[in-house]
Amino acid sequence: MEPVLKKVLSMTSSTQMLVAMFIGFAVGLFFGESVGWMGTIGTSVILLMQMTVLPYIVVSLVGGIGKLQKNTAKLIFSRTGIIMLLLWGLGLLTVALMPLSFPVVESASFFSTSSIEPVTPIDYFKLYIPSNPFESMADGYVPAMVVFSIAMGLALIGMQGENKQQILTFMHTCSEIFSRITRGLVKILPIGIFAMSASAAGTMGVDEFASMQVYLISYFVLCLLLTFWILPWIVASLTPITFAQALRISKASLVTAFATGNIFIVIPVIVEECKQIMREHENLSEDGATLIEILVPIAFTFPNIGKLTVILFVLFAGWFNGTPVDVSSIPSLSISGLLSLFGSVYVAIPFMLDLVHLPSDLFQLFVMSGFITGKFNSIAAVMNLFVLTLLTAALFEKSLKVRAPQLIKMGLGIGVSLVLTLIVCRVGMGLFIHGPETTSGVIANMQVADKVPTKVSKQFPVIGTTSQSAIAGITQIRNRGVLRVGYIPSNVPFSYYNNSGRLVGFDTAMATKLAEDLNVKVEFIPFRKNKLAQALDAGFFDIAMSGLAMDIEQMDALSYADPVLELNLAIATKDHLVNTFKSNKKILDMGPVTIAYVEHSDAVEDARLQAPNVKFVKIDGYKDFFRQKKNKYDAVVISAQAGSAWTLFFPGYGIALLEGKSRYPVAYAVAQSNQSLLNYVNNWQRLRKVDGHQDKIYNYWMLGQGAVEQKPRWSIIRDVLHWVQ
Repeated sequence: MEPVLKKVLSMTSSTQMLVAMFIGFAVGLFFGESVGWMGTIGTSVILLMQMTVLPYIVVSLVGGIGKLQKNTAKLIFSRTGIIMLLLWGLGLLTVALMPLSFPVVESASFFSTSSIEPVTPIDYFKLYIPSNPFESMADGYVPAMVVFSIAMGLALIGMQGENKQQILTFMHTCSEIFSRITRGLVKILPIGIFAMSASAAGTMGVDEFASMQVYLISYFVLCLLLTFWILPWIVASLTPITFAQALRISKASLVTAFATGNIFIVIPVIVEECKQIMREHENLSEDGATLIEILVPIAFTFPNIGKLTVILFVLFAGWFNGTPVDVSSIPSLSISGLLSLFGSVYVAIPFMLDLVHLPSDLFQLFVMSGFITGKFNSIAAVMNLFVLTLLTAALFEKSLKVRAPQLIKMGLGIGVSLVLTLIVCRVGMGLFIHGPETTSGVIANMQVADKVPTKVSKQFPVIGTTSQSAIAGITQIRNRGVLRVGYIPSNVPFSYYNNSGRLVGFDTAMATKLAEDLNVKVEFIPFRKNKLAQALDAGFFDIAMSGLAMDIEQMDALSYADPVLELNLAIATKDHLVNTFKSNKKILDMGPVTIAYVEHSDAVEDARLQAPNVKFVKIDGYKDFFRQKKNKYDAVVISAQAGSAWTLFFPGYGIALLEGKSRYPVAYAVAQSNQSLLNYVNNWQRLRKVDGHQDKIYNYWMLGQGAVEQKPRWSIIRDVLHWVQ
């Protein structure tokens, strides 16, 4: 045992992390869900790793910039700064385009309450302007901390005397303290990796693992494209150095960085190789050599293209979560991500996930994959240092070739290679990788739990033709032994037919429960909403229970019970149009649009005045929109709850909540004179809300809780060895 322990301890930290990850995967696959609790250990280790990051950003930037000479600082921030900004822009643009390689997966899900929770708007002033640096640090506003630290460093440059040296010494000492703490914590990082890997392998489904392949493949392709094509192409296009020479001089550093995952140890190699290749082309003066020696260590402290590539994880997380990052949010994400990456990725990624309102627990996926992806972003970072140094040196020595033909050739080469790469990845991953998908089979096979003798009529009663009955109060219903309930067919998820041809849905379940509590049978009779009051007065049924929006125009013709639910008004449309319909301004800018509606006439009339470019068309039912064949309607007004259920049947559609988060009540209706039944239903609803029965039905039919049987995660200990049940 002791020799094995010594061998493990003698491994490099990156090797220990890889070993820990694979052992964790093995443990998770063996024990399954029983090791899910290990995720808390992993989270604890990551939080410990984060504790020195924000202070380290301050002391490293202040000390690093503050020790520069004024002339050196001007040279670096003027010439190198421009080149660095251009390389950052190229890197961010490439990262922003990579999600185009993700395969298209038509998926849908039940309504989620998180979709209607108020979103706290981003305070860009606090995010970027450190009006109170202590508050910025306490709240984790990394970009503001970077701005503050750079300002302090620049101020130190102009200072002289012993006080400046004391501050620089203090900053250097603090930096060394934080580095020692970090090095100590790195020793326990394999434990966190092991715990998170075991937890993920034990609880993550096969579909989720398949989706992670999308991120890993696109990330590897991104880093390889930048390292071995785009960045060397820039050097070859703008300097006397050829493409082959750019790859040759960087080979040793790339191999070392990939093997160790450590960029710092190759800095001396980068310096010497850059000076050597410049001498080969007789383009290096003594001052140029000094510039290279100063530039590489300083550039190392700034975010590089390799670091910027981790922003791709945030874009992947949106795809993985089924809520892709909006195109309009990408510029803000890129700038904030760039500034946050002055520190550790372990702070930057949670910050960026929060910025685009994605679940923070997705961060564990990043940490798990980080030890594989880290080797690839290391080689991109090394090549970035080579390119930045060579371009700056060439500019200093006046050998930089910035002419239109070279720029056009370079732009075309980079653009064509990027487009071809995206197409190949998109097609390849689309053929071989399939993401998680929720199909209509889930909602189409749901069942009403309560067993009450039930009769369902599919024939609509007709006023003047169908025989009428006297309006029945509670006593008459009990004496008759049957509760007659009106329903609207194909009104998902309130009342619809499942795959077995049975009438099911939220209100069907509520009606069945009402009949059970009355100790009577239940009979369902269909109705059309525009004839509802007449049907109730004719006694065709006792109560209408089918997701009825309370209509002010019908209140003098029938009686509504207390609202059973409050729903959120939304728009259902094709997936690619969802983001457009989230904004009133974007709707107005669309040009002529046709929106269908079934109810909500008052809201539609208000919208007609505000959106003259929108044509509203009343339809008989939502199925007329979702089953349309000639694309007559661009969208339909619907509740978010019902719209989400419809998208399970038609996953090519999505839901856009309207601005203002409009809500409206739905209620059950009885004949205006049927006070006895109205009083009973109101009291019954209050009871079933308090005892939780209504919530249970809501959670099943609206949120899908329990709709899919949750089978235990496959594991060796249960499914192969059969040691546990």
